[in-house]
Amino acid sequence: MALVTLDDRTPTSAKAIEAHYWALDPRIRAKRAALEAQRDAHHAIVDALRLKLHALREDLVVKRRRLGDAIASATPARSRGESDPRGAAAIVTTGGFPDRSVREQEVARLAENLQRAEAAYQSAQERWAAIARVAQNCQEWLAATPIPAIVPVVVPFARVADPRAELDSIRAKIAALAREAEAVGRASVPTSEALQRLDAFARDVAAQRATRITERARAFFSRDGVRSVEALFGLVQGFAESPRELADAIRERCEADFLAEVKSWKEAIRAQAVNGEAVSSSDRPARLAAISRQRQELERREEAIVMQAEAAGLGLARRGDADPETVVTVTLEAEAA
Repeated sequence: MALVTLDDRTPTSAKAIEAHYWALDPRIRAKRAALEAQRDAHHAIVDALRLKLHALREDLVVKRRRLGDAIASATPARSRGESDPRGAAAIVTTGGFPDRSVREQEVARLAENLQRAEAAYQSAQERWAAIARVAQNCQEWLAATPIPAIVPVVVPFARVADPRAELDSIRAKIAALAREAEAVGRASVPTSEALQRLDAFARDVAAQRATRITERARAFFSRDGVRSVEALFGLVQGFAESPRELADAIRERCEADFLAEVKSWKEAIRAQAVNGEAVSSSDRPARLAAISRQRQELERREEAIVMQAEAAGLGLARRGDADPETVVTVTLEAEAA
């Protein structure tokens, strides 16, 4: 029998990393490599745009400063008439800033180009951040998931007339399902279930009080019996010096008040208005599971459209919060002839 070494128990060791990588399905490895390549490519685009943006800013600053200096140093324009011996006359202008309008147009053009470059850089940054987040989430999911659970999901190839519009429609449905799941998750239970909870809680409190009373009743069988309420309830000298003793006494008083007012509590529950749709505790898991299945189907279709768009060169971006399991495991069937 071979001994288990420290490397075998260390998931970050070189041996474990290589074993995990080669145990993956080839389609999963290819998908992971494609995501990392997209991340790196978009990072290179961001770097190139950052350099361009820096150069445009410097050029604009220099041109603005030179234009300002030229305007400040320009002498007032003066015109005078001149003629030559042949009788030809002309108006000659000296001083001034003849090319001022051209130079101002140049600065305005550079400023406009800078605005476009800033918008392109911001858009590229957002796209890269989303792709990097997806790639990182996928790597973490792969590292944390057992190999047998990493199974490719083959989605049928289906031609889409307008991939971008279809993707927008699917994402709108995914967002709607997310809102529905959130509403179901925080929905109030029906009044009937709230009353059942009250009854169960009252029984528990009554049982606890009965147990304490039974324990204290033994004091009446002692040799000296019970001579005061203080002795019966343990209100001896030094009582409440400990915060816990005081808290226990307050809790017992609250329990007694609660049990005496159970009827009022029921009336208060019946009078409460339930905001939105009430969901019982027994129905909630089933409804959330159904929403999860619908969302999974939509996300798989979303990933399939993104992959088809990538193959066609459209470059539709994935959502930054896309489910990593779906992104990693979804693969396309071969395109029909």
